Order: sequence, then C-alpha cells, then structure tokens
Amino acid sequence: MSSFSLPHLLIGVLLPTLLFAKETPLCTEKCECTYNDDSEKIKVACAKNVQALLPNNSTWFDPDTNRSYAFSEIELTNQNFIELNFTFPNCEITHLNLADNDIYSIKDNVFQNLQNMRVLILSSNDLESLSTDVFKGQYLEGRFDPLKSLIELRLDHNKLHTLNKDIFEHIDDLEILDLSYNPLKVIDLHTTMAIDSLASLKELYLRYTQITTLPEYILNTPKYLYLLDLSGNPISVIPPTLSDSHNLNTLYLNDTAFVNLTKKNGFPQISTIKTLHLSNLANLERIEDEALCGLTGLEELHISDNIKLNYLSQNSLGLRNETNGGRTWPQIRKLYLQNNKLSYLKSDFIARWDSLTDLDVRDNPWTCECENDWMVQELMRYYSKIDPYAAAEVKCGAPIEMVSYTLFELYEKHYKMRCLDIYGAQPDKDAALLIGVLAGILLAIPIILFVIFAFQRRWFGVFTSCDNSPAAYSRRFYSATKEDDF
Repeated sequence: MSSFSLPHLLIGVLLPTLLFAKETPLCTEKCECTYNDDSEKIKVACAKNVQALLPNNSTWFDPDTNRSYAFSEIELTNQNFIELNFTFPNCEITHLNLADNDIYSIKDNVFQNLQNMRVLILSSNDLESLSTDVFKGQYLEGRFDPLKSLIELRLDHNKLHTLNKDIFEHIDDLEILDLSYNPLKVIDLHTTMAIDSLASLKELYLRYTQITTLPEYILNTPKYLYLLDLSGNPISVIPPTLSDSHNLNTLYLNDTAFVNLTKKNGFPQISTIKTLHLSNLANLERIEDEALCGLTGLEELHISDNIKLNYLSQNSLGLRNETNGGRTWPQIRKLYLQNNKLSYLKSDFIARWDSLTDLDVRDNPWTCECENDWMVQELMRYYSKIDPYAAAEVKCGAPIEMVSYTLFELYEKHYKMRCLDIYGAQPDKDAALLIGVLAGILLAIPIILFVIFAFQRRWFGVFTSCDNSPAAYSRRFYSATKEDDF
C-alpha cells in the first residue's frame, strides 16, 4: 500500500504545480518557465516574440482570481521593441531583463508599477538618451515618486553619450550601475552630476567608454563605492580623483593605455584599495619605482597577460619614509604575475613571500642565473606549498642551456645558479677555458722558438728539402772539401 501511495502522493503535489505553470499565457512554447517549489515563484525566459501578449492584463493576471501570476524573474530578449511604450502592470517581478531588443526609446512611467523590481537590465539596445521620468515610480511620502526597490541598473552596450543630470532622481538608492560600452568619450558635467547623486552606489562599471580620465569630484558623494571598473579605456595617467573615494576596495584598469607606469603617472595615496587589476595592457613595458606605493592597503595584485612588460621595479610597491629613508610595503596576500615578459624578479618586491595564499608567476621567460637564485632557493619552497602544480610549471627562459629546466627541478636538485656578466657571458665556465688557452700559449712559445732555431741551423734534413733559396740549390751539387784533398 505504501509503495503505491508514494507515487500518487508525488503526483498530487507536482501536478498542480505543472498545471499552474502551463496555464499562464507566457508559459507556452515561446517561453521557458521554471517553477520554484520553495518560493512558489515563476521564472520566465522568452527568446521568441511575445510582444502581442505583453499589453494584455490576462498575460499577468489570473482571470479566475484576478491576482497576478507569481512571476519573479522575466527575461524578454529578441523582441525587437524599437520603442518601449507600454506600462508594465503591478506585479511581483524582482528581475526584469530587456537586453537585446533593439530598444531606441523608452516612454515615461513604463516601470512605475514594478515596485518590487530590484534588477533592471537594458543592455545591448540602441538607447541614445533617457528622459528623467523613465524610471519614475509611485508616490511615497518623503520620496520623489521612487522605484523604491531598484538597486541594480544595467545600461551597458548602448549608444549613450551623456546622461541627464536628474536621470537617477527616482532611483537614488541605486547600488550597482553599469554604463560600459557606451561612447561617452568624456564624462561631462551632467553625467558627473548624475553619478555623483547616487549616495548609495557600491559598484560602478565604466568599461570601454572611451574616456581618458575621471572628472573631479565624481567619486566624492558615493561614499560606499567599493568597486570601480575602468578597463578598456585609453587611460595613461591614474586619475587623481581616485583619492576622493571613501571606501574604494577593488579597482580594474585592465586593457588601458599605460606604457610606463611611474611615480608621476601612478597612484595617489589611496589606503582603502585592497584589490588591483592591471592585466591585458598591450603597451605596458615597465612599472617603475613607487608607481604603486600609494596603495598602502593592497592585498591582492593582478599584473598578468601584459605581452610587453619586461621590468618590475623592486621598489614599485615600497613607500619611502622621508624621515629615515626606509620603505614600507603593503601586506600582499595574493599575487598574480603570469604571462608577462619578466626575466628578473627581486626578492624584496613584496614584504613577505611566506605570507602569500595565492601565487602565479608562470609563463615568463625567467633567466636562470644568480640574480634569480632566490627564486629557486626560497620562492619555490613557499610556492610548492601554495600551489604545487603551478610551481612545477615555472620554466627557465634563458640561458639557452637551461631552457629545458623548471625552477622547481632546480630547487629539488639544490642547484646553485651561476652568474652572467653584462654581455651574457658565463664567467664560471669561461675561466677554465681561458686558463687552458693561456697554458697552451705558454707551452707553444718555446716550441715555436725551438723550431725556428732548428730551421736556421739546418738540424733536420726535412727543413733542407723544403729550402728553395739559391744557396740551397748550389749545395745540392757541391759539398765541402775534405782536408785530405789539399
């Protein structure tokens, strides 16, 4: 009886769920619906055109109960809206994704009924401008018609050149703003005022917006901002306004325009930054003294995939004490230096190698000679504990006779690396050769002198046979007269 009742019990529980999901107008062959048993919410993803259904109340409300369907997340892509001109009904949507819809314009008040919406994605459309009432919500005492729950707005991959200074007045609780891949070129005064109005902003993405710097005071108001992404922009000088940030924790400067990062174009004093990304910089060649020394709280450093980076100063992180001339280093815990063109790395680049929890120095042409001997004797000992697989892949790039070795192999063999001189010679091997050559020369000199003397005295007939002088020719026919012949 029990074996029979269990399947029936499961059917009794699941069947209403499946029927409920199928009965909603959006849950047809055009949309994929996922029903959450725990929260009784429905996630809807529509990749086919359902524009005709959206303005109808029956799409959102159950006609039998006149209550809204329990939609929590709606994804409407490839709808080719052009103009978003209908108002979403009052429902419980928390995530609305309208990416890839060719939206050129959005009518005012479109989202005003979505008071539970926390995430709005308008990525990859054709938006060139937005009016101040696009994000207008409903009346709320003490607030200016807010969309009270919205905390994340994605506007990336559009055609925005500027923002209205009051664009965020109805969503001033915004915590995440993504403006990446818009042709801003310059963050003008209105855009600056718009961003600066977001006092609760925590994450700001400005990737590939063609900007060369940040305007003054743009980071003054968002005192909770902890992540800033400026990757993919032609930035060649660290924006001084970064020092205006209050709690900036993570900074991305990947794929920027730095060639040499120096103290002059490097970081101002920012003690709050703990994570820095400086990767995929196609033109970066050198990081000089004190270029990064303003980041006194740095814990995680990514300098990877920079195909021209060949110099990393041992003092790039060290902050010099003007009083006693000493230096202090940040307490780096995670260091990533893989896939650069680094040949040498000084042992005092960071304060404590034994404090690292993550490390990657692979895919660099390390020169296996005495200046890098500490990497074999010390670094490999720590590296093998942190990540033995990565440690085993750190290879010698020079000199030629060492390229078949890894640094870990040398560590296991207790190999002591030799020194090269400024011309790349190998004195330890060359010394024996030079001594041999000198000894050979010293031995050859008396032998040569003896041969010359013997030749002149004609001690050996072989030398006479080789003499083609007139005197030698006459001597072949005449010999000296004996005394008895007189």
